[in-house]
Amino acid sequence: MVIVVANEKGGTGKTTIATNLAIMRAQEGNDVILIDADPQGSASEFVKVREDEGVTPTITCVSITGRAVASEVRKLIPKCTDIVIDAGGRDSAGLRSSLVVADILIVPFLAGQYDIWGVENMNELLEDALAVNPDMKTYSVLNKMDTNPRIGLSTDATDVVTEMKNLQLMNVKIGYRVAYRRSAAEGRAVNELDKKDSKAIAEILALYKEALNGV
Repeated sequence: MVIVVANEKGGTGKTTIATNLAIMRAQEGNDVILIDADPQGSASEFVKVREDEGVTPTITCVSITGRAVASEVRKLIPKCTDIVIDAGGRDSAGLRSSLVVADILIVPFLAGQYDIWGVENMNELLEDALAVNPDMKTYSVLNKMDTNPRIGLSTDATDVVTEMKNLQLMNVKIGYRVAYRRSAAEGRAVNELDKKDSKAIAEILALYKEALNGV
């Protein structure tokens, strides 16, 4: 199974979601390869920290960018159970190439106008991708949601994204929590942190179950 976490806009929390999903698949005994398709290399740095800290289960991370993503992923598919791709934060050859081989696409977005425009661009980009890969399941998820219920930006954003025909808005919403930032800094999934945040763990587990429903 190939899971792609992507958005053409940067800063939406792609790497955090990709690394948490990869680790959770590994925790279930799956042989997982994490592909860093973002030239920034955040996923690679995450795995390096994890290796330095000796955290298990171990995750294999491979850096592949540009048009080679699809062809290299096809070579890796027989060698593992799952591949999770952290695709770059811009419309690039690597992002488009990853969509060709994706079984599941997750597009995280934030509750701001610039971010909504980014999701709209992804929705348009998927017109071509779904023509080539029609079986790909495509989801969008509100990420870094303000936990103050009096702020209505989240509702406004989800109302807009719900209307996009090529992306299914997920029921789960991911809050803007310290646990996710600590997760990134320590090379761990949120359910591996010494200081447990039950809300963060519940959110990432709900995302995992919703995206992989029936898989």
